[in-house]
Amino acid sequence: MKNLLLAAALVVLVVTISGCQQPAEKPAEEVKATPTPAETQRPERVELFSTSSTCFCHDGLRDSGGNDVSIVSEWKMSMMSHASKDPYWRAKISYEIEKFPELRDVIEEKCARCHMPMASVQATSDGIPVSIEEFMSPGNSMSPLAEEGVSCTLCHQILPGNLGEKDSFSGNFIIDMETKKPDRKIFGPYTPVRGQAMRNSAGFTPVFGEHVGKAELCAVCHTLYTPFLDDDGKVAGEFPEQTPYLEWLNSKFSPSTPCQKCHMPQADGVRISTMPPNLPERSPFFRHTFAGANVQMLGMMGADEGARNAEDLLKSFIGLRIVSTEEKNGKVRVVVEVENKAGHKFPTGFPSRRAWIHLTVYDGDGNIIFESGRLEGSRIVGESRPYEPHHDVIASEDDVQIYEAVMVDVNGNVTQTLLRAADYIKDNRIPPEGFDAENAVDDIAVKGKASEDGNFGNGRDAVTYIIDVSGARGPFEVRAELMYQSISSPFLEDLEKASSEEVRGFLKDFSEVEQAIVISSASATVS
Repeated sequence: MKNLLLAAALVVLVVTISGCQQPAEKPAEEVKATPTPAETQRPERVELFSTSSTCFCHDGLRDSGGNDVSIVSEWKMSMMSHASKDPYWRAKISYEIEKFPELRDVIEEKCARCHMPMASVQATSDGIPVSIEEFMSPGNSMSPLAEEGVSCTLCHQILPGNLGEKDSFSGNFIIDMETKKPDRKIFGPYTPVRGQAMRNSAGFTPVFGEHVGKAELCAVCHTLYTPFLDDDGKVAGEFPEQTPYLEWLNSKFSPSTPCQKCHMPQADGVRISTMPPNLPERSPFFRHTFAGANVQMLGMMGADEGARNAEDLLKSFIGLRIVSTEEKNGKVRVVVEVENKAGHKFPTGFPSRRAWIHLTVYDGDGNIIFESGRLEGSRIVGESRPYEPHHDVIASEDDVQIYEAVMVDVNGNVTQTLLRAADYIKDNRIPPEGFDAENAVDDIAVKGKASEDGNFGNGRDAVTYIIDVSGARGPFEVRAELMYQSISSPFLEDLEKASSEEVRGFLKDFSEVEQAIVISSASATVS
């Protein structure tokens, strides 16, 4: 029972879709997913996947404006292709295993399900134990599949049978484990034309699959429940570690604006393959940039174009403005509003992500007379421990508005250990527009003081700053910035307790990158 509950993936990035391709010839429920031990003893191995190198016909693509929209090339700059190499993911897994060495096999098997899914599923089919370290070792038979992270022939082979249902979450997607190439179906958003070329070159049969354009496909790995342990090391329940799909379901964006609409920018007039020649132009075409919010990791891995795409996406959907300013009785009053135009909470995903308001006030001589949210290293000045509460009004430099989800264990103590995370004591990540906070299930509920803040919710948060300027000379200049971190200082400080070389190497490399980015900024003068 313990291992069954532990069968939820621990950390995950992204699973999405793409296209070149008619309903499956037999219902998805007739295709078996994970085989029983007896079924793994097959007389002949079934090769389930191919690497992206077989998809070369989907590069060299241009849209109607002449822009390069090559599928494989853009995917290579995304976190999808880097999922298995993500240094933070590798460090985090290493530390969780250090804390719970008896659970190594379970942790590796279930984390690999979404971070190196092709290798994971193929190994299951072959009856081979899953080992992240071994699969990533040069020369290992699973290495080519593992190195590719979340690749083309994984996402495009997911069957629609259980999508949108709870039993599909946490990496429990269904893959056909029996059909041999070239009869294996590869799903895409278009009715295929002259599909024999793909059968010949890549060994798959292209078919139309409506489900590749739906949020339910992304939800298989982007809705993640992890088991948590009590003080005796026993499984005590499941924890909603990532829930962007559920947040989206409870917003105005569902179902008209699925994940693909924002994370795969559209282009027009694209022939989706260079072979066979003269294929019809497709519109809209969904580019495979898969931009998310993991700016720092992409930069660390040298995927600079992917990092720029991620930063651009953040800046497109999240904004900050100064709503009003006023000076009265020796005090300056400033109202700052943060707007979330995304279809899920901001920030969403893994709980190490956070954003905050950095507000600075200058006097008439250019001197700083008030500053909330200044960053020193990776830590925010004034940040309280074990966590900073939500604020509606800020009148002290020791207070800062931080948007984050804070995990606690079964005793209510703040933790950064996934296998100890039982609940959230604070979740003031800004909900999407249309979010019904009163009726939201507990897994996605607003938690902490934000739940009592009348200026928080429905895609926005307004914070009032009251600054004592008595004795200072104006006019006063107010500058506000919305800052963002992929990995917060509490999570980094927790990793510093680890002893493994992998964790220490990650911390050293991470210390050399920019610790936060500015998503949005505004300024105003108070006379």
